Amino acid sequence: MKFYRKIITLFALLLLAGTVKKPWEAAIGADLRHDKLLSEPLNLTTRESIGQTSSAVALGGLRSVVASFWNIRAYTSFEESNWVKLEDQYETIVALQPHTAYYWDTGSWHLAYNAAVSSRENENFPAPRREALHRTYINKGKAFLERGVKNMPGNWILLSSLGRLHGTASKYPDYEKSAAAYQQAWETGKARNFEARAWFYSLARCEGKDREALHLGRALFIADKNRVDTLCCLLFVLEMRQKNARPIEELVKLCFTSHADALRMLEVYKTNNAENLPITGVDHAIEWLKSVQNK
Repeated sequence: MKFYRKIITLFALLLLAGTVKKPWEAAIGADLRHDKLLSEPLNLTTRESIGQTSSAVALGGLRSVVASFWNIRAYTSFEESNWVKLEDQYETIVALQPHTAYYWDTGSWHLAYNAAVSSRENENFPAPRREALHRTYINKGKAFLERGVKNMPGNWILLSSLGRLHGTASKYPDYEKSAAAYQQAWETGKARNFEARAWFYSLARCEGKDREALHLGRALFIADKNRVDTLCCLLFVLEMRQKNARPIEELVKLCFTSHADALRMLEVYKTNNAENLPITGVDHAIEWLKSVQNK
């Protein structure tokens, strides 16, 4: 009898210890997941998507292996232009590896660029259907990337991709969102100088942001590494747009190294302006530079 009593007491103690330990372990797990040191448990939908074998591997701590395998499968869907399947596959991939920027970036690219263009060019659909699908996939790509940014705040690569997507003229742009994303990317301290210049380009296309864009452009122009053709031309345009703008000759000297460079760069800027950057005063400046050149 004493033996059974000891067994019952032991089980009771174990049960009590488990009850006390469970909230503590849950709190530790929550902290680790918050700090990105532990992945969220696989939900039932993801387990069903990847199958029994892959689920067992993922639960065994090899999620990255399963995600890599699914990424290869998604590439096959890309080659087959099976966009519905590809979208589902990337949902599964990011569920497995939510803290890998590459998967968010690549999934968004497939949707907003490849799937969107493929749908618009699919002659099996009538024109209105093609355009509707084109817009739908662009919006899907934006939403997917925005989820990635929310899931990985401060990741400059995802922020830069989001800035590019919101700032591309053929992707139903929102230049304020583009400028904000590029600004956040730059302010991480990890981005390239390109992100700072792209922030300027997007800001200059925002209605009512001329002064703010001019201030940023002037700050960037101080560094020689930022004096690429587009930045020089755009800074010139914004200076020309000011109410009390300086004479054109002064602005040319300010923004360009020579009259010849100014003429060449402004002509290219005007001709190759697929991204709809401001061109106020460019025609006048080109005419003035040609007249000076012919003297």
